[in-house]
Amino acid sequence: MLTVLRERSFRRLWLSYSASAAATGMMPTALTLAVLDTAGLSALGLVLGARTLGFVLGSLPGGIIADRYPRAVVLTVSSAVRGGATAVVGLAAGLPLVAVCAAICCAGAGEGTFRSAYQALTADLVDEDRLHQANAATTLSLRIWLVGGPTAAVALYAQFGRGATLTIAAALWLGSALLAATVATGRPSSPAAAVRSSMLVEFREGLAEARRHRWFLAGITALVFWLALGEAAKYVMLPVVSQQRFGSNALIGAALGAYSAGAIAGALLMSRWRPRRVGVPAMIMLGCYGLVPLSLAHASHSWTIIAACALGGVGIEVFNIPWFTAIQREVPTRLQARISSLDFLVSYGMSPVGFAVIPVAVDALGARTVLDTAGLLVIASALATLLVPGMARFSDPRNEEEERPRPVHVST
Repeated sequence: MLTVLRERSFRRLWLSYSASAAATGMMPTALTLAVLDTAGLSALGLVLGARTLGFVLGSLPGGIIADRYPRAVVLTVSSAVRGGATAVVGLAAGLPLVAVCAAICCAGAGEGTFRSAYQALTADLVDEDRLHQANAATTLSLRIWLVGGPTAAVALYAQFGRGATLTIAAALWLGSALLAATVATGRPSSPAAAVRSSMLVEFREGLAEARRHRWFLAGITALVFWLALGEAAKYVMLPVVSQQRFGSNALIGAALGAYSAGAIAGALLMSRWRPRRVGVPAMIMLGCYGLVPLSLAHASHSWTIIAACALGGVGIEVFNIPWFTAIQREVPTRLQARISSLDFLVSYGMSPVGFAVIPVAVDALGARTVLDTAGLLVIASALATLLVPGMARFSDPRNEEEERPRPVHVST
């Protein structure tokens, strides 16, 4: 099914990513347990906020750096930074809160850099026909570890405590760095180009490239609604609905587990299925996530919410895998990390906004109104993108015209 893993260079890259995904899956839970045990709830918000801030701050310059220098080196350094920063928190007991926040911010920055460099390096190593498979393998690994990571962190914390759990996560990132260092890309560095262009110039170049792809701008807009409204509404209101409507916390675990299972099923589906007009099922299924807040608003049976979360999990991977493949296919190699970083920066940067706004809106307007609005906007924003030229194929027809060879007129 995933024959792309037979290719040695990509297999090493994927193993590096999988080690990173395992640590990434463990980190939030291990960090939450460690901070709650030592500093309390107020400190937890600061530490988790530092991680998110680091990710956002690392995404943009990380994309420029990964377009300037060998991407395997960028991956190695970013994983080493994450491993080192996490090891400091795990091994140095009694660190001041500001030092913990600084270390975790560095780890978040490494994560933001790693993601964009990984997407671009995948396109360097894998031919176009196998990119879809490569992205399916990547997503499958991530989803498995997002489920298994928290479970492993809880078990390790109960058995060995704070220091060992964070140190194991750090060791996984250091292992990821070592694996990335063995990936031979054959892509030369370009220090001369790095000297000639400032980061601001290269950032503008990335923005100009993004504007060439109308499907990319439309998809980013839909992702903002998905994260800031749909995803944020789920995490904010699922505990409230579970406790107030169904009388326990059981629905929280069942719904989040169904979402993860749906995402794994979606990744397996997309490892085999390559629709011709790939943007149509991608955007329809992304829009299906709007059923999650709608079910939270109206469902009288818990299975309705669980089913909506499972469908939402399938939908995000039916979108994600062809989306990443399209970026790798449509964007020139030298700009791919910058475009990926813009993707992560804009879409994931909006998530904290949703977490801040939704509770305020619920207090002002009521939960049902907010959830209905969020659900309908997620659906409408995804479906509206299909009106954008090129969205059905994730390929802008203007660029196809530019690349088409012009007829040669021979004078007689």
